Amino acid sequence: MAWYEIVLIAAGILFLLSSAGSLFFGEMDVDTDAGLDGFLLSDIISFKGLLHFAIGFSLTLTLMQEVTFTSVASGVACGIAFVFVLYYLYKLIYEKLQQNMKYTDEIKEMDAEVYFWNENQKIGEVFITLEGRPVTVTLQGAEGFNLEKGQKIKVSGTRKAVYPVEFII
Repeated sequence: MAWYEIVLIAAGILFLLSSAGSLFFGEMDVDTDAGLDGFLLSDIISFKGLLHFAIGFSLTLTLMQEVTFTSVASGVACGIAFVFVLYYLYKLIYEKLQQNMKYTDEIKEMDAEVYFWNENQKIGEVFITLEGRPVTVTLQGAEGFNLEKGQKIKVSGTRKAVYPVEFII
């Protein structure tokens, strides 16, 4: 087994482990800030960038089955292409995910479902959808509203507490 095949296997395993770690455990930031100015250089010259280069470089040498000036130059070009293409692919995916997860603190006229209501204390909890996931928020100030569990209402407020606006029929 040639050295470039060993590099390909090792880089592939590390890439799969870091991808699985990011998928199951969230973003695992193992990148180091090299003190480089500009977002592009500091993002490309990173652990992931090094893995992408190693995969592209060693894959090219493995496919050519020889180490010559031409194969090394092709490997370097392919490695650099892997770094830039995968950088822009990650950036595109990250931007698309961020569009779906906009952080909002103020809640205006949002549909909610009463989860819990204490008639004596006029306080309870409602289910609302924030950033694409259902969450419970405290419901306060519902004088004049006869609420029951499962009832649909419109609420306004903040992430900490909402107030009923109207019933949904």
